[in-house]
Amino acid sequence: MAARFREKDMRPSPLEHLNLGNALVFGFSWMLVMVIGLMPIFETIIQRPPSISMPAVIAFFTAVGSGVALRRQYGWVGLVLHIFGQILIWLSIFVMSLAAVLYARAG
Repeated sequence: MAARFREKDMRPSPLEHLNLGNALVFGFSWMLVMVIGLMPIFETIIQRPPSISMPAVIAFFTAVGSGVALRRQYGWVGLVLHIFGQILIWLSIFVMSLAAVLYARAG
């Protein structure tokens, strides 16, 4: 019975691998990608026609840059999924906000 408790105490704590810098890069990059997805709304507010080129470049480099910053913590599959997920989230939010802007302008 005592051996079982010693085994439990020898397990590493999940907080040992927590790196605040990586968590901040991860969270900030996701927040930035989501805000960039809302660019058509902001461009409409400032009386500019919505464009896709600049938000696409910013979202791509944000996703790849955060992947490069997180490469030591995650494996290659995790990095590819991180980059792919960020680009897909940006694209879905961008298309939804662009549709909302176009609907508001038409009506």
